[in-house]
Amino acid sequence: MTPPLPHPAPSGESRPLLDLGDLFALRWIDEPGVSSDGRAFACTVLSLDRDRDEMRREVVTEEWIHAGHSPAWSPDGRRLAFIATEPDSAAPRLVCRDAASGTVRPLTPPLPDCRHPRWSPDGTWIAFLAGGQLQRVRADGGESGVAAGSCVATFCWLADGSGLAWSTAPERDGRCQLWRTTEADGATLLVSLRGPVSAVVSSPDGRALAWIGHDRGPAQGVNQGVFTLELTPGASPVHLSAGFDRSIGLTTRSDDARGLATPSLAWVTVDGEDRIYFIHAEGGTSRLAWIGRDQRVRVVLAGARTCLAFSAAPAARRIVAVVSDATDPGEAIALDFDGGQEQALTTFNRSWRQSRRLSGLEPLPLVASDGVPLEAWLMLPPPGAGKAPYPLIVHIHGGPHYAIGHRFCFEFQRLAARGYAVLLGNPRGSQGYGEAFATQIREAWGERDYADVLEMIDCALLHPAVDRERVAVTGVSYGGLMTHLLASRSHRFRAAVSENAVSNLATCHRDGNNPVFWEWEMGGSPAEQPERYESLSSARIGPRIRTPLLLVHAEDDRICPIAQSEDMATAVRSGGSPVECVRIPGEGHLMNLVGRPSSRIARAHAVDHWFDRWLRDPAASG
Repeated sequence: MTPPLPHPAPSGESRPLLDLGDLFALRWIDEPGVSSDGRAFACTVLSLDRDRDEMRREVVTEEWIHAGHSPAWSPDGRRLAFIATEPDSAAPRLVCRDAASGTVRPLTPPLPDCRHPRWSPDGTWIAFLAGGQLQRVRADGGESGVAAGSCVATFCWLADGSGLAWSTAPERDGRCQLWRTTEADGATLLVSLRGPVSAVVSSPDGRALAWIGHDRGPAQGVNQGVFTLELTPGASPVHLSAGFDRSIGLTTRSDDARGLATPSLAWVTVDGEDRIYFIHAEGGTSRLAWIGRDQRVRVVLAGARTCLAFSAAPAARRIVAVVSDATDPGEAIALDFDGGQEQALTTFNRSWRQSRRLSGLEPLPLVASDGVPLEAWLMLPPPGAGKAPYPLIVHIHGGPHYAIGHRFCFEFQRLAARGYAVLLGNPRGSQGYGEAFATQIREAWGERDYADVLEMIDCALLHPAVDRERVAVTGVSYGGLMTHLLASRSHRFRAAVSENAVSNLATCHRDGNNPVFWEWEMGGSPAEQPERYESLSSARIGPRIRTPLLLVHAEDDRICPIAQSEDMATAVRSGGSPVECVRIPGEGHLMNLVGRPSSRIARAHAVDHWFDRWLRDPAASG
C-alpha cells in the first residue's frame, strides 16, 4: 500500500525539521483485518482533516478507500463488512462491500455508536454493537434484530456456529457476567465474574471461550490475564496466565488513541496445539505473544517497538500486526505464527519519515536509590535544531498505570525539533514491569513515584548535551498532578505545564465520572481518607509553587473537570507565582489523542509560548 500523500525524500540535513503542520501529513494505521486465507487485507487509516477540523477515518484496501472504520472480512474473503461514516450522516451504519464487483450495500440505517462488526462462521450473519446493544443482521441485507440488550461490552461468535458469547459492562464493583446466546436456548448465563472483561474469543472448535480480564473487582494497575472456560455444565474459569507477571492486552501509550479500545485476541490451532495470541506491555515496548494450554508464554514479536493491534489468518498461518517505534507512526506487517518471515504490508508514512529529521530515543542507565532498575530515555534534538546544551523538558505520563517508550509520539518529536531535549520514563506505578511495580503507589501517590522522577531527572542532567540550568516539567492528568508536586517541592524548574490535570482529589471524586478509581487508589473515599486526599489538593500544593505554571484544560473534561485547573490557578496566585490558565472549548480528557485539529494547534501554541518565554528568554527566571 502506498501513502495517500507522497513527500520528497531529500537526504541529510537538507531535510526540514518537523513542525506543527506535519500533524496533517501523519497516517495512523489501526484495526488490521486479514481474511482467513491471508490473501485479502484491509485496515483503518486515521488522519487529521484541516478543512473539516476533524479526525478522518478511512477503510483502505490495496485498491480501494472508503470513509469508515472497523473492517472485517467474511470467512471466504469475498466480502468486507465495515462501519461507514458519511460527512452528511447523523450516525454511522454497517455496510458490506463485494470484493469482486466493488458494490457497497448498506445493511443497517444510521445507528449511534455502531462498531465492531464480526461475521458468523458460515458467513450468513454479521453481529455488531450499537448503542450498547449486541445486534445482528443477515449479510444479504435481510433479517435483523437485537441479540442481547443494553450494557454489552464485548462479544464473539462461537466458532461452531451455534451462537454468540458476550460480556456485560462491569458494574460499579468491577464485576461482570459472561453469557451465551443461541437459537435453540436463547440467552444463558455462563458465569458471573469478579472483574471486567475487555475481549472475548471462541476456541476454533467452539467448545471453549477465552477472554482478557482480571478477577479483582475495581482494582487498578493489577495484571489483566487470559482466562478460559470450557462450555460444559459445571465448568469453572481457568486463569491460564496466572504465572505471567505482565498485564495482557496493554500497549505502550502515546499521543494517539490506538490501543485504548478492545485489545486484540485470537485463538488458533496449529498442528493440534491451541494457541491464544495477545499483546502485552514489556517495559517501554509492547510485544505480540501466545499462551498454550501448558500456561507457557512464547513471544513472537519483540524489540524496541510497540505492537498496537493484530489479526490472524488461520488458514494461511499468518498474523498481520500494526507496529510503531520512536521514529515511525506505524505500519502493518505480516509474520508467521512463530514470528518469522516478517514482511512489510504498508508504507503510508515511509516517504514522510524520509523527508523529515526525526529523533530516536537514548536510554539512560538508571537504578533507583532503593535498588530497583528504572527505564528512562532522552530524545535529543535532531541535527540543526538548536545548539547544545539543550533545555530539558521532563514529561510525566498519565494513567498512572500505563507505560510509555518505544512508540512514535508526535509531541516529543515536535519539542525535539524546536530545540528541546525531552526526558520520558516509567516511574513506579507504570505497568510493563510486573504488578508489584505498578501497584506500589496505591495509597502512596507522590512518594516513590515522585522519587523515581527526581532520580530520572538527576540522571538526565548528567548528559553533556543537557543544560542543567534550563529545566521544565510537564504532564497530563496524573502527570499534571505530579507536575504540580514537583513545582511545589523543588525550585529547580524554570517552567511547568500541566494539562487536564487533577489537583483536588476530593472534588474530582465528587464531580468526575469515576469515583471508584479514586477509592481504589486512595484506599477509600474522601470521608474515609481525608488526610490522603487533602495532602494532594490544590489548596495544599498551590501556594507553595514558585515555578511559572501554565494550566491547559479541556472544557468538557468529565474525568478531571476543568474546575481542577481553576482551583489550582487560584491557589498558585495566592502564593504570588506566575500562573496562566488556557481553556480549550469542546474537548474532553483525551483531547491530545482524539481532539480536533484546531484544538491541538491551540494547545500546542500555548505550550510553545510558555516554554519559549521561560526557557529561552535569558531575562526569565523560575
